[in-house]
Amino acid sequence: MEFYRTMVRIRTFEEKAAECFTKGMLAGNIHLSIGQEAAEAGAFAAIEPKDYFTSTHRGHGHAIARGADPKRAMAELFGKKTGYCKGKGGSMHIADMEKMNHLGANGTSPALTASPSCLTHEETVPSSIVRPNWGIKTS
Repeated sequence: MEFYRTMVRIRTFEEKAAECFTKGMLAGNIHLSIGQEAAEAGAFAAIEPKDYFTSTHRGHGHAIARGADPKRAMAELFGKKTGYCKGKGGSMHIADMEKMNHLGANGTSPALTASPSCLTHEETVPSSIVRPNWGIKTS
């Protein structure tokens, strides 16, 4: 049941973000992860709180599956100081190292971020993993 709740939480967030973007309420562009909710819910149920992760440009769902506050994530999309990156990351660059161990979302291959992070965290956080999240056409 928790997988389903996570999937609904992600879909609800993405639909609201799409609505706000369509109405011209968000600056820039937005990359939604509608249709990827099951993969996100399952992947994040399999990792531990001490583990790290990276995201693609469709990272809203990853963050929410990890436990991000949807209101704070939406504040980031709106460029508000109450967002995860104080409104400076926008849709494509949500990150939170303090509570989620989220190394960030970006438009490049997550492996480029995750690989050096593995080497660093092997020494500082033994037995943790760094999970890169790939999406459609990301390699």
